[in-house]
Amino acid sequence: MDSRDDILARVRGCYGAVRMRDLRLDRTERRQVARLVEANDLLSHPHGVIAVPGTENAILLARIHGGVMTCRTAARYYGYPTTGPEQPIHIAVPDKRRFAPVRREVLHVERALTPPSPTSFPVAPVDLALARFLRCHPSAEAPLMACDAALHEEDTTSSAIKALLHGPGSARARERLSLASPRSRSPLETLARLQLCRVGVAFEDGVVVPGVGEVDIVVEGWLVLELDGYAYHASEYRFGLDRRRDRELVRRGFGVARFTGKDVRQGKVAQEVPGLLLSRQRHQAEVSKAATNGSAAPRAGHQKAPITRFS
Repeated sequence: MDSRDDILARVRGCYGAVRMRDLRLDRTERRQVARLVEANDLLSHPHGVIAVPGTENAILLARIHGGVMTCRTAARYYGYPTTGPEQPIHIAVPDKRRFAPVRREVLHVERALTPPSPTSFPVAPVDLALARFLRCHPSAEAPLMACDAALHEEDTTSSAIKALLHGPGSARARERLSLASPRSRSPLETLARLQLCRVGVAFEDGVVVPGVGEVDIVVEGWLVLELDGYAYHASEYRFGLDRRRDRELVRRGFGVARFTGKDVRQGKVAQEVPGLLLSRQRHQAEVSKAATNGSAAPRAGHQKAPITRFS
């Protein structure tokens, strides 16, 4: 391998971008880098960073600032779901001696951050990235989707995230974190839980009903909410299984309300569930009144099946 190929291999070994000073080049190698830049085999960037063409923008910005991806940028790297419009890349840096943004990126000072080595992937640890995501994002939905996924996959814990919540925005972040759930299995469940919290409805998520299995959410001990993402529930087998589960739930004394992904995203859980609960209360009051007046025989009520929290 000649020196040209060796330098290119070393830059690729740093995920495509690195500060020249971190390569510890001698004079001959620096001249070779200059030739590679002239030939567009390497590209020169601010603050002494060189990169192979096509390097991911987030990696490039992390190298320029000597930091790591954080917030939503890191959540996407880890494969956690988020929602909302595109946002600038967020980079965490270890101290205030940072450079000004060069491409509209957002810079966060994380004093607990250890500067990444040139050969490590520049992304913040899960708990640190999520702590910052909870603090800086304008809405709760996106960071809670990511937190739910991380907790469900056991990549971190609520206590580990909470320990990193200090500074501006931490009170709001701790409140958001208190709504996270390791039992959540999808972004739809996260959104539905948040809507129920906003309308003050009591619920449990990730509940196991004997004879049925795990259901998404049980509201006030009797109304089962099932959230149907199209891709998962579109097959004939899954469609039939869902209906058999519904019938078994009814036999066990539960009510069932199904919401599509579109329903959930449009806020219909918050709009409709209080009305469903009120309808049952009115129905029970009418039955009770009729029985008291002797105009109708009392109906035997179903006994609610015991439920076990999924863990």
